[in-house]
Amino acid sequence: MKLFIPGPTQVHPDILQQMARPAIGHRTPECAALWGAARAGLRKLMHTESEVLMLTAPASAMMEAAVRNLVSGSSLHVVNGAFSKRWRDIALANGKDAHSLDIAWGEGVNASSLRAALEERDYDIVTIVHNETSTGTMTPLAPLKEVMQDFPRTLLCVDSVSSMAGAPVLVDAWGIDVCLFGLQKCLALPAGMAVASVSPRAMARAAEVPDRGWFLDYLKLAKGNEKEQSPTTPSTAHLYALVAQLQRMEEEGIEARWQRHADMAEATRTWAENHGWVPFPAEGHRSDTVSCIARGDGPEFVGALAALKEQGILVSNGYGDLKNKTFRIGHMGEHNMNDLTDLFQRFDAALIAEVQA
Repeated sequence: MKLFIPGPTQVHPDILQQMARPAIGHRTPECAALWGAARAGLRKLMHTESEVLMLTAPASAMMEAAVRNLVSGSSLHVVNGAFSKRWRDIALANGKDAHSLDIAWGEGVNASSLRAALEERDYDIVTIVHNETSTGTMTPLAPLKEVMQDFPRTLLCVDSVSSMAGAPVLVDAWGIDVCLFGLQKCLALPAGMAVASVSPRAMARAAEVPDRGWFLDYLKLAKGNEKEQSPTTPSTAHLYALVAQLQRMEEEGIEARWQRHADMAEATRTWAENHGWVPFPAEGHRSDTVSCIARGDGPEFVGALAALKEQGILVSNGYGDLKNKTFRIGHMGEHNMNDLTDLFQRFDAALIAEVQA
């Protein structure tokens, strides 16, 4: 299958070959060198000087880690889609006093709404999904820094799962205390490893919070980093692939990579609008990595999605309540304009065939 879903995404053959390298001991100097190289490359990618933690786990584990390590009182969760709701649900499942700032799906939180919510009570953290994969909605984070500075006890935790390496995410410049993501979207690696940067003040907070658990304990993970090791057995296959992919991305240039994704997003929106379809997210909140398209005045698309799947081309239907009302095209990772051109031609042919059937 050729994947145009919002993740996982296509993996370059050279990176797949890295995954096939022989296993090595996770306490060897060779593995320590890989671990250190991966963290150094990730720190550069994330534009941060903070501690970078890695887990052989899905990104949801890092969502839970933020809750367990940083919340002893209350947490605030900006909810504007399925995955931002997941973070709130994780907090509730861990017995935390979790509150929601509910935003309409397709919109991102603005500074005034966030400020009003933070003024209601004292929160340990606020969680925001930068790029809500379920709706193709991106929340501008830079304007929120000024708000957060007025609430110095509240740590800003950001899910950049479907934006990191595909759109600007400037961790230190934007005042992000915890920034987490997985490898299977814009980084274009197989799923199986999660990453998070943790600011010094977030690490200090964790030291004061009891019952952080064991596997997700920030302090334990940071202690392992002192020896360039994981406290538990990591996937060395992912480490080989991650180091190689970070090198490939550096050769492309991160700004060039961001621009490639932005160009693909613009081309996708133009193609969709030419059919009478409309972007689901509000203007100013449209993702550069995954386009969520609503039917509008355009043709029915569900049959075309099925026809594409038969051809080995996978495009996502809408998520949850948006199923059959929207569809989502993931234009991220290794995809380029030639890939999109081929997709659009096949999609158009499937639409014509359905009309003629």
